[in-house]
Amino acid sequence: MKLSIIILDFAKSTRALENIAALLRQKTNFDFEIVVAVNAATDAKKQKFAGLVSQPKIKLIFNTENLGYPRGINEAVKKSSGEILAIVNPDIICREENSLQKLVDFFARDAEIGVLAPRQIRDTDGATEMTMRAFPKLSNQVARRTFLRRLPILRERVAYDECRDLDLAQIQKVDWLQSSFWLVARDLWEELGGLDERFFLFMSDPDFCRRTWEANKTVVFLPEVTVAADGVRCSSGGFLAFFQKWTLRQHLRDAWKYSRKWRGKKSPRN
Repeated sequence: MKLSIIILDFAKSTRALENIAALLRQKTNFDFEIVVAVNAATDAKKQKFAGLVSQPKIKLIFNTENLGYPRGINEAVKKSSGEILAIVNPDIICREENSLQKLVDFFARDAEIGVLAPRQIRDTDGATEMTMRAFPKLSNQVARRTFLRRLPILRERVAYDECRDLDLAQIQKVDWLQSSFWLVARDLWEELGGLDERFFLFMSDPDFCRRTWEANKTVVFLPEVTVAADGVRCSSGGFLAFFQKWTLRQHLRDAWKYSRKWRGKKSPRN
């Protein structure tokens, strides 16, 4: 098997079904499989995916509890067999029928690539999702969500963190890319031990990309391949949302864990 596509769903089953339908329409010169894992799978959730049971390209995994993101992805990868892994969020839609072919072809041309990701276009307004970032610093993450981002001393640091200076039309290496759509070689995945399960929902992607750079591989943004995204981010919100959204509080907890893990260590990029 050349490619295994891993989709972990928790609350976007309707969109996930659109995603899977679009993937099944992809035209490739290689075999691929789709491994769909559902966290906290109730009977109602299982019923939503019932129509996929007879699909030969699809494997279904129903987790009775919410394993979180890193563990859910890791467990799904164990059930896959592809040489290359595509980690894909449930809200992604490949509207062009040759997206997978172009991604795999580009990935295969450069043995130094560790993580490869396409450009994501929001359904709502056609804008490019900023899926790339500089390696996280806890102070910048807090500043981005408060009035502090407007202070002169922090404004430039936040802008750098958000990669506002990047030309999004260019193929380029970046610190890290959100795992909403990744291509990763299975060999590298196994060498690095997959996603770090000390995180529950967030921060496993910058952590994996950082370890990718340490393994002398690169993280590459490929804008010539575009996919659609719904633009809904569970980590969105400012200071007040922190008291209203569990996901935002979890983001801070995971950010703290990331900060402690990498404290005092230099960036692996030159």
